[in-house]
Amino acid sequence: MKLFWTTLFMALLWVSGMAQGVYTWQDFVDEVSDDDYAEAQAWTEQMEELALLAAHPMDINTATREQMATIPFLSEEQIEDIQTYIFLHRGMRSLGELMAIESLDVRTRRYLSLFFRVDNAVFQRKDTLSVKTILRHARHELSTRLDVPLYYRLGYSYPAQQGGYRGAALYNNIRYQLEDRRHLSLGLVAEKDQGEPFRGNGGWDYYGAHLMLRDIGHLRSAVVGDYRMGFGEGLVVNTGFATGKSSLMGRPSQGIRAKRGTDEVNYLRGAAATVGFGDWTLSAWLSHRRLDATLNDDVSVRTIDQSGLHRTTAEMSRKGNLGSTTAGGNLTWKSHGFHLGATGYYQHFHRPLSPGTALYRRIYPSGQDFGIVGLNYGYTHQWFTIAGETAYSTERGGWATLERVSWRINPRYTLSGSYRFYGYRYYSFYASALSENSSVQNESGATLRLDANPVDPLTLTAYVDFFYNPWPRYTLTHSSSGQDLTLTAQYQWNRRNQLSVRYQLKRKERSDRMGVNNRLRLQYTRRQGRYWQLQSLANMNVAKARRVGYSLSQRVRFQKDMLKTTAMLSYFHTPDYDTRVFVYEPLLINTFRYPSLYGHGLRFVVAARYAFWRQRLLAELLYGATRYFDRDTQGSGMQQIRSPWKQDISLQFRMRI
Repeated sequence: MKLFWTTLFMALLWVSGMAQGVYTWQDFVDEVSDDDYAEAQAWTEQMEELALLAAHPMDINTATREQMATIPFLSEEQIEDIQTYIFLHRGMRSLGELMAIESLDVRTRRYLSLFFRVDNAVFQRKDTLSVKTILRHARHELSTRLDVPLYYRLGYSYPAQQGGYRGAALYNNIRYQLEDRRHLSLGLVAEKDQGEPFRGNGGWDYYGAHLMLRDIGHLRSAVVGDYRMGFGEGLVVNTGFATGKSSLMGRPSQGIRAKRGTDEVNYLRGAAATVGFGDWTLSAWLSHRRLDATLNDDVSVRTIDQSGLHRTTAEMSRKGNLGSTTAGGNLTWKSHGFHLGATGYYQHFHRPLSPGTALYRRIYPSGQDFGIVGLNYGYTHQWFTIAGETAYSTERGGWATLERVSWRINPRYTLSGSYRFYGYRYYSFYASALSENSSVQNESGATLRLDANPVDPLTLTAYVDFFYNPWPRYTLTHSSSGQDLTLTAQYQWNRRNQLSVRYQLKRKERSDRMGVNNRLRLQYTRRQGRYWQLQSLANMNVAKARRVGYSLSQRVRFQKDMLKTTAMLSYFHTPDYDTRVFVYEPLLINTFRYPSLYGHGLRFVVAARYAFWRQRLLAELLYGATRYFDRDTQGSGMQQIRSPWKQDISLQFRMRI
């Protein structure tokens, strides 16, 4: 078997890679993925939502400002410049015209090629708004995915009474989407995770739906069902995109939008709407949801569960234990580059929160009723942006503020910085903003960042972040601090060859000790001919005491006509979990996975995709296998696999009409 893997690895080294220099979703993920956030559930869910946007690129000539705002790396200035160009030139004939917009750098134009398309037919159409017109232009999409594990976890060996899994080991989801170019979106989704029962559990474990109208008179957007939203800098409300410090995606002011993914935690359910009158917009929302929660003996809530899993009797006992009702609104004024907004909400839980007396839990919110208000403000000029938000929470009288400034020195250099103060008494259940930790609480910090394009083939990004936590975090008994320095360089000397390098130095306290990690990633991409691409990747993670973890990966992609295949083989060797490495794998459309590898072993993944019937039907197959050389079992507890092998098969089908 070792001879087989070695032979396959060497064969992949000799294959040469894909055609024409076409930018792909995989290229995008390689650029924006952040190791520090890769294992966070919210990160995975947000990237899956972004994958859905990439799978359904919007027509740049008919997209509204609100629709463009759903692309998280576009700034207000860039959206305004795109809209102005389209108005003055009566639309774009190709995405190549983005080069004429000065505020869009090379990297942003690459990203936009995934999320925008140009429909030349719009120049001949002058349809009036009517139900008949909307339905005539609507597109239907139905998809389903099935994951089949070729291994056996310990949880399936025990009956439910002894903590075993109550359902089959299969994962399945079904999605239906109806959407026209501009005004209507209707979506249905159902999902069952591995180990969750189907019979006796209402069928699929999770159901979601939405109906959304956009850009109809003064109505900017209205949604019934599941939705997300973000206002200001995200200190009060942001259930949309807010990714890592090293990513370009972190602008939460996206308003109200429909939830399309299978995330079972980070969203609202009810009704929401935004209306606009000139320079003013008014948004309001009402949400009621049942949340999973662990209860204390007095039936108060100790912990709100974020996993969304209901496999065992214990997990099922937490399902829907907590009712949450939220009502809120936002009022925003924008004119001549200035913006000012106020956001607030009131939230009532049907059981009191009582998180316990452990030191790190004493700052967690307690009680049943919570109110949050915030004021956001800013000014955007052609060359610089100043923005911020200050918020107050009523439960303990806590404050939070985030201020940022960005200066575009010239089209090739942008310097930006930010300061944040999130008091340990402050808490918002829907907040998500720039931070080192997962919550907008108990943190102060300052970040300085430089984005540079000194010459066209070279793109540089550098940032440094200093952070401080006044209240002891989990595993700590005192306040803590740390630093994060990251340098990224990408050099593309022609259409066929590209080299990228990322280095990160992070110092952060864990278990009352200062942990130091030096991470290095080297990636070389070679494009050859019309059909092939070869990508070589090396990762290294050096921790204290000279503990070194590393991985070597080879990725090959072939694409011709309706067929696309990608294969990847990784060899990894890390002494412990602290030196783990992260590698983005080829996956199915609308999915995202950026797993960590640790221990000693090989990981192989191959994905194949075939489209037919004028690309209306799509069939996908994925096979993944991991072989460990340093262990005979994997995982622990009910998740344990009593084998050094782990193999999976995934199938996905999609139909568009």
